[in-house]
Amino acid sequence: MYEEFFGLSRKPFQLTPDPEIFFASTGHQKALSYLQYGLTQSEGFIVITGNVGTGKTTIANHLISQLEEQNIVARQLVTPNLSPDDLIVAITKLFKLHPEGNTKAAHIAELTDYMRRLNALGRRMLLIIDEAQNLPVESIEELRMLSNIQVDGKSIIQSFLLGQSELEGILSAPIMEQFRQRVIASASLTPLSEQELSNYINFRMNKAGWQGEPLFSEEAVSVVHKFTDGIPRKINTFLDRVLLFTYMEEKHAIDVEVINDVIKEVSSELNHQVDDGLDMMRSHQVPATASNPNAGGVKAQLAGGDKDFNPTDSELADLNSALMDGGFNSEKIETLLESLLMMNRRSLLVQSQILKELKIQNEGKSAGGNESNKAKPSS
Repeated sequence: MYEEFFGLSRKPFQLTPDPEIFFASTGHQKALSYLQYGLTQSEGFIVITGNVGTGKTTIANHLISQLEEQNIVARQLVTPNLSPDDLIVAITKLFKLHPEGNTKAAHIAELTDYMRRLNALGRRMLLIIDEAQNLPVESIEELRMLSNIQVDGKSIIQSFLLGQSELEGILSAPIMEQFRQRVIASASLTPLSEQELSNYINFRMNKAGWQGEPLFSEEAVSVVHKFTDGIPRKINTFLDRVLLFTYMEEKHAIDVEVINDVIKEVSSELNHQVDDGLDMMRSHQVPATASNPNAGGVKAQLAGGDKDFNPTDSELADLNSALMDGGFNSEKIETLLESLLMMNRRSLLVQSQILKELKIQNEGKSAGGNESNKAKPSS
């Protein structure tokens, strides 16, 4: 919508990772270097961790795009909670293999045979596991056991693990000692610094076709950094909205005033959505009575139950970014769920109060039914 207004050929801050506009911050370049080093070793594990939205998937996509001309068959698995056996099946399906039988042994035999065929062609397999923190410890151990299988002295498969920060804790457990001995390099992604954010904005704007002086003032960049915490996904979501606002207001520069206006706008929109949800719940609530003094609605309970329930503008904007366009595709749902997770204790409090409200309502209905039965005369 706003591309023509700014003379752009594409959206500079889209959510979907695009290998063509990969920006290598200090942390991202370090992680990418580790991944590239791992490829030269042809064995072992590389582990990359980072909080939600720091760019792990972007790095994986960038790496895969570089492998197209190399003798590496790379596949990326975004893993849910897979058991060891399910993980093996998922890997064979990922590489489009068809084992003779449904047993674990049949799947491993097919992987081994496939590696033997690739090795004869001077090629090898690479498995990139995204969201690896979701894997049970037993499944991570299965990956280690799989790496023990060799063809002509080479492991049949090499694995890169990308995961949120919890993965570090999982791998540091005493039971994971043997796995840690197979990790040849690891790196943790961190948010962008303010200077990196400035470079990031200019880089992506130029890649999208921007010509001229920087569109964002230094002061505006500083406010954006504070609001987004330097998290790339949050930056992309917010700046896309900033460009839309600037276009609609027909402005030709983005200063602190514009940034603050957008912060207020997205926060206000989400507050309305939260209030609408609470209003809907109040319409179904059980009135407070002497026998049921805790009834009266979630909003009343939140007001009195936890003084700390006060989402920040940044958290509210995260949720709003998934809602403001309308239509729930998988990408928006993922963003919404991740934002809810980032709200951590506050979102858990809301869930707890909702469940408590429903329990109170059910108890109220049951009590009313019992009183009615007692009032009936016996025949």
